[in-house]
Amino acid sequence: MIVGHVVKRLVRGLAVGIVRRWFTTLVTLGLIGGAAYGLAAQGLIPGVTLPSAAIVSAPSTSDMREMAVEEIRPNRAGDQITLVLKEKRGNRRLVMAVGQSEALAIYSDMNRQARLQVEPPTSYDLMRSLVQELGGTVNRVVVSNVTNETFYAKVIMSTDSRQIEVDSRPSDAIALALRAHVPIFAEASVLDRAGVGS
Repeated sequence: MIVGHVVKRLVRGLAVGIVRRWFTTLVTLGLIGGAAYGLAAQGLIPGVTLPSAAIVSAPSTSDMREMAVEEIRPNRAGDQITLVLKEKRGNRRLVMAVGQSEALAIYSDMNRQARLQVEPPTSYDLMRSLVQELGGTVNRVVVSNVTNETFYAKVIMSTDSRQIEVDSRPSDAIALALRAHVPIFAEASVLDRAGVGS
């Protein structure tokens, strides 16, 4: 019985370690790939050119509305969490489903007592540190699109000479924004299509 318990804990520990390494590797590759794409878009990588349609200028902030995390609550199905973003200067809200781990990270940044219970460093600490170590700064995140109730986001980063946009799930982008203490925006068109009034 004791041997079975020890084996069970050993297997569980190995599985958690493998998942953490896999996730860390994916995040690292994503950030490096985004940085390489940004360098290529700026023409800073010799011999690599992107089609002109792939180089998009940054949207003006007049097309965006600043948002705040208003609420996190379990949804009726129980397997996901509902995240509510509210306009800071308005009464429209974006309601989206997020995973439990992302919800925990967001909740922990909203609630100091919960923050103390989360074992640091989190994946979002890692993302922020990677950006900083590569000489960048996270400026803001933007909920940039919605299709069939699926939301899309971008993390906007900058270095001394350029701005880089990396595609992200909104839940990851929002958790990173809260951890990095940067604003959260939504495109006005997303609020027009998916915004819910008070």
